[in-house]
Amino acid sequence: MMEPAERRIEILLVEDNSVDAKVLERCLRDVTFPYHLSTVGDGEAALAFLQRHAPYRAAPRPDLILLESQLPKHSGWDVLAWLRAQPFLTRIPVVMLTGIFSLLDEERIEQLQPTRCLLKPREPRDYRRVGAAIEGVLR
Repeated sequence: MMEPAERRIEILLVEDNSVDAKVLERCLRDVTFPYHLSTVGDGEAALAFLQRHAPYRAAPRPDLILLESQLPKHSGWDVLAWLRAQPFLTRIPVVMLTGIFSLLDEERIEQLQPTRCLLKPREPRDYRRVGAAIEGVLR
């Protein structure tokens, strides 16, 4: 039997930009816990994944969601609003990711209460900062 500290953390990354997804994967390299990363590219796929609809019927339940705020099909804010309305998913920590926060984002932050909001790293020196922030959410 695995010890709790050895438990693998399931992370769902919802990101439509493949370059940003690779950067965020790199940010996770320095975390100190074992994890499995699943990635989907839009809000509709995120909702299907979370509801285990085809083609995600065997999808793991995430322990952490990294959610881009600006997504095609359904925005990250729409996905977060849906999550907050689901009793069986509402406790999952959600880290909102964006390149820049607008006034509208500030209103949504106040209304939907994501666990954390992070600016996407633009420089390699920022990768560790983002990785440490993500790790801090799970402590």
